[in-house]
Order: sequence, then structure tokens, then C-alpha cells
Amino acid sequence: MNQNDETAKLSEEEFLRLHAEYRKTGNVSLRNRLVMNFGYIAKVAALQLRGSASSQAQVEDMINQGMITLIDCIEKYDPEREVKFESYAFMRVKGSIIDLIRKQDWIPRRVRLNSKKINDTYNELCAELKREPSLEEIAGKLGITVQKLEKYNSEISNAAVYSFEELIQNVSQMGGVLESSTMDDITPEKKMLKDEMHRVLTDAIETLSERERLVITLYYYENLNLTDISKVLDVSVQRVSQINTRAIEKIRSKMGGYIFN
Repeated sequence: MNQNDETAKLSEEEFLRLHAEYRKTGNVSLRNRLVMNFGYIAKVAALQLRGSASSQAQVEDMINQGMITLIDCIEKYDPEREVKFESYAFMRVKGSIIDLIRKQDWIPRRVRLNSKKINDTYNELCAELKREPSLEEIAGKLGITVQKLEKYNSEISNAAVYSFEELIQNVSQMGGVLESSTMDDITPEKKMLKDEMHRVLTDAIETLSERERLVITLYYYENLNLTDISKVLDVSVQRVSQINTRAIEKIRSKMGGYIFN
């Protein structure tokens, strides 16, 4: 086998064949080849959550954590569960990175404080002016420059991404959405919990306003940034940030006991 064969991305059939061979032989080189074939999963997951990191070193820590989890995924993956390895691994890798972020507490306390201060100021100005305030007006009230306000908004936005990802990850883990091979058995009780979780999540999403659902969709699934969404909705960036935050809080509140920290 030449070098190009070693580095080319495996097809689904090739992966399953090599995975079965590894399970029989325990060949570490074969396992490493399988891990490297899906190394992009760790990089993609880390990039999606990089807003929670304040340095490149932390992003690299995320990727390293993802690669370690990929090794465990190769060890525990069961093709008979009829879940594609990529789906199974992506969920587990993202979950492990979120656990790392939570343990390291990479979102600074000042970001949370700035979020509250800016939102309070925004609401005060809305009440005073009877309209949405501009960035210049919000910055003036806070005694900072517009550039600094935009920087704060960007940090708050990144924290909101992590908050949403953490919420979805916790819900998914609690309900066993993928019914991964880390669960040795799916009992009637677990299936009932999963069905109930889906129902409560659906109900929670239904409580969102049309605009809140639109922001969630554009931001997390269409990958638009706050500025782009503000143009789509014809409102300020700060208003989009508020809608986003309120939507997450509504879902989190409705999910209640289905979420663990």
C-alpha cells in the first residue's frame, strides 16, 4: 500500500472493513489510521466552539481533546446500531470539548457581566427613546467607544454559541439521541425518557416566537453572524443578540430536569 492509499479518505465500506479488522487484531497502527481519517471531526468541532477560547493554545487543547475522544469512539463504535460513525463521533467529540470548556471555565466572568450591563442599558434606552437605540447611543450611555461595544458584543455572541451548544449537547446526552454504544442496553425506561425528552424539547421550541425561531435557525444552522441577521431582520445587532439570548433561556427553562451541568 503506498502513501497516497494511507492518507486518502476512506469510503464507508473501507472504514467498516478496517474497523472490523482492528476489532479482531487490535493493531494500533490500524486504529491510528482510522483516527486520522476522521481527525477533521475534532477540528470542525473545535472551530465551532472556538468563541469560548481566548487563545490559540486553548483551541489546540480542544482539538487534542477531540482526538482523544476519537480514539475512544473507534474502540466503542458498534456498526450494528446502524448509526454512521461520523454522526456518532461528532456528537461525542463535541460533547467532550464542551465538558473541557465547562471544567476550564474559559468564558470570562467579565463577558457575563458585560452582557448584563449592555442589555440593561439597551432596555433603559428603549424605554427612554421609545425606539431601538443605535450603537452610538448605547456606547455613549456606557461611556465606551463604539469599537469597544462591538468587541463586547462579539464576545457575548461567542458565549451564546457555547450556551446553545451546551444546551443541545446536554439534552442529547440525557435523551440518548444516538443510542450510542456507551449505553449497553436500551431499557423501556430509557426509551420512555428519550421519547419524553423529545416531546418536551418540541414543546419548548414551540414556545419561541417566530422571530426567535428564525434567529436560532439563521445563527446556528445557516451560520450567519449577528450582523448578517440584523440586516435580514432590519434591526440592530444588539437586538438580535437579545432575541438569541432570550430564545436560549426559554428553551433551557422549559427543559428543566432534562439538562444537567
